[in-house]
Amino acid sequence: MMLRLMLADDNGLVRGSLRTLLEQAGFNVVVEAADGEQAVSLAHQHRPDVILLDLSMPHLNGIDAARQIQKSIPEAHTIILTIHHDHQYVVRALEAGARGYILKNRAVEELVRGVQQVAEGKLFLSYGLSHQVVQKV
Repeated sequence: MMLRLMLADDNGLVRGSLRTLLEQAGFNVVVEAADGEQAVSLAHQHRPDVILLDLSMPHLNGIDAARQIQKSIPEAHTIILTIHHDHQYVVRALEAGARGYILKNRAVEELVRGVQQVAEGKLFLSYGLSHQVVQKV
């Protein structure tokens, strides 16, 4: 079965690039959102297998959107996509229920593998982040 994905990022160019990358890898991007509130609403309507959320979005950031989605759709698999590598963001995302945290500058190398692992119920962090988080906790 082809995984159904949702992309949420306020930058349309980024969404388009991610969509192309993911669809070339065989995923089905069923819906896109331009802000956090829209992401929460569309997640309820479309029930995608994996939800990719930009951390910095208008109206509701990705971490808060992930938290709301996890409360109402506990089976949802969320991944935070961001430029922020600070361990505090990673910890907050995981506490909110995100199962993945991928740095945008590593997306080409890690996105497909990260989506696959998160869809399987595993945790995925961009290269180097797990060591950084463990060091700070």
